[in-house]
Amino acid sequence: MRRSITTVVLLALSLGTRAQSLSIDLVLNRAGGGTVRLVLCPDEASFATEKGCVLKSAKAVGPVVRLQFPDPAPGTYAVKVFHDVNDNGVLDTNWMGIPKEPYGFSNDAMGTFGPPSFQQAAFKVGVGTNAVRIRMKG
Repeated sequence: MRRSITTVVLLALSLGTRAQSLSIDLVLNRAGGGTVRLVLCPDEASFATEKGCVLKSAKAVGPVVRLQFPDPAPGTYAVKVFHDVNDNGVLDTNWMGIPKEPYGFSNDAMGTFGPPSFQQAAFKVGVGTNAVRIRMKG
């Protein structure tokens, strides 16, 4: 009995040290106000449609906004984010579809005549602490 309790305790301790976390720092290029809205996408299909992505938002206060994901599954992800300056819940664009509000992607990826691909924005989340920094554009 004593041996099985020791095994359970050691197993619990080893699982606790294998946890991972993800923090994403958004470097804003417009002074305060509004909300940053971010989606963390686990694959190419979800990156294209945002279905299956995790949505987080936070008030845009200060030059850098940090969003935390306390226990994401290990794997490959990509991020899309925009700074909803006027808090209307959508990324405002001009008549040609070009964003009028700041936006960004993981790896500071840029597409040609549109958003970048999942592969361009992809990053790995592994065991331990993971951090991503995105500089807003536009």
